[in-house]
Amino acid sequence: MLRYYIVFNVEQCENIPPTLIPSVIAPLEHKDPIQECEFVVEDYKTCPTIQFGSEGASYVHVKDYIKMPFRERFISQKQFYATLFHELVHSTGHESRLNRKEISESPDYETDEYALEELVAEIGAGYLCSFAGIESATIQQHAAYIKSWLQVFENDKKFIVHASSRAQKAVDYILNIDRGNHGTDIMPGQHAGE
Repeated sequence: MLRYYIVFNVEQCENIPPTLIPSVIAPLEHKDPIQECEFVVEDYKTCPTIQFGSEGASYVHVKDYIKMPFRERFISQKQFYATLFHELVHSTGHESRLNRKEISESPDYETDEYALEELVAEIGAGYLCSFAGIESATIQQHAAYIKSWLQVFENDKKFIVHASSRAQKAVDYILNIDRGNHGTDIMPGQHAGE
């Protein structure tokens, strides 16, 4: 359900009793963003097998594994992890995980369902990159994805809301976050086992 809220920075408000102002918790500083990326992969408890050495990156739903080129084939470690995170988000759609029909029904590349799944993976990868402390690297397929997203946006105004919600569920699954229990969110530098 989409809801709108009007919010103000506490510094814009006057006469708020100090007892009602929450204390500020400084975020943990990233010691090493690449190490944080490794922790993200390690913390994904049901992560499918990742096979290295392919020409391109993809998630193979039928056999439940991820194909990735060797790290050396990427311009940077950040690009490697942004790509890997994209495929990890796809893998959460498997029927043994979050069971997204866009993955399990193997849609045609020209469908709205395929466009939705790619947007879920892109948003989710962006969330994971931000969590780990790296900038999301540009992936070559962005132009093709954006074209398919724009077509769907014209027909479905809630498309981005659906994609964002599914991306958040995928990221929560990968990071082992249960939002049903308040206070279980984890921050960068903290891992699911802590």
